[in-house]
Amino acid sequence: MATKSVHAWKLEQRREQNARAQQRSRARRKALEQALKDEHERLCHNSSAGFKALSVIRRPRSAACCMGKTACSRPQIQFEDFLHYFARPSDLENVAKIIDAEGLDIAAVIKYGLISMGYCLDDTMFDSRKEICFACWSSAIEPEMGGRFTISTALLAGVQVLSRLKGPARWCSEASSGGPIMRFPQLYRHMSAFVEIARHMGLLVDQMAGDDAISPFISTRPYAPWATAEKIATLKPDLQPVPEQMTVAHHPYLDLIPFPSFRTRALLALARGDRTFDETDLCFDLMHGGMRCNGSVKASLHGRGEGTAWDARSWEVTPWFFRKWSALVGDENGSIYQNSVWWWARN
Repeated sequence: MATKSVHAWKLEQRREQNARAQQRSRARRKALEQALKDEHERLCHNSSAGFKALSVIRRPRSAACCMGKTACSRPQIQFEDFLHYFARPSDLENVAKIIDAEGLDIAAVIKYGLISMGYCLDDTMFDSRKEICFACWSSAIEPEMGGRFTISTALLAGVQVLSRLKGPARWCSEASSGGPIMRFPQLYRHMSAFVEIARHMGLLVDQMAGDDAISPFISTRPYAPWATAEKIATLKPDLQPVPEQMTVAHHPYLDLIPFPSFRTRALLALARGDRTFDETDLCFDLMHGGMRCNGSVKASLHGRGEGTAWDARSWEVTPWFFRKWSALVGDENGSIYQNSVWWWARN
């Protein structure tokens, strides 16, 4: 009985913390929307006064190289704040489908936001996102904005641009009949792959969108869907939970990463309160194209698995992601790096 009381108290405490976080996020969004409104008014005033409103943001000569965690900036926005830019889970899913269909990443969302605000990214500045992490890339852009607004404002503007569009009815991984086709031949079109993994685990997008979401593998959660070994055995091998997934409280986004060793290291870092492991940083880097899914079910890919989302051999990490997150990826002798090198040689 005492254990149940403590568990209920912890849940109530977490609800209160989430409520306070949402209040702070709403206040932050309101401030960003006001900054966005002010910038639009400034641009409209300049245009009516005969000034050229379009400003080009060029790549600085000394752009960050993202050679390791100590050299990287930290994102100037929390990932949960980004999720709160969407009024409803359906809005998030609509934008996610657009990103998926067009093969975009979060840098492209910022690019659309900048365009809507009267700014244009130089091609070399935009292409540099492939070389460095999200925080380093966005930190290189922000000084070029002249202090008038932040990267958070540009990201909100991009979300608003895409939210006004009607996205496709289905994910790229779905055939017109609704059945999965499981093909991921394009770089950065990895959102379908994560969605397919979530479906395999019985998770929907709206269940993933909340920052208070709980992994379905936590054995102490009510009505745990994967509470028995028999149920777990129905999951694909690379997605079956490591012991830490069942004992360490975590958000289900970590369950979608198809590398068991990566999940183990990340959860151990969470369990020991490792301050060098920043989940906001990781989430943005995942949306920045740090992990990519490749392949097709129609070929064996020379021993690289079936080319499906749930096969770890279909995935790679980018060179900058390996350098930055080596504590989670492993060293050059590890399977994740060796598998990635195989894909790097073919991209």
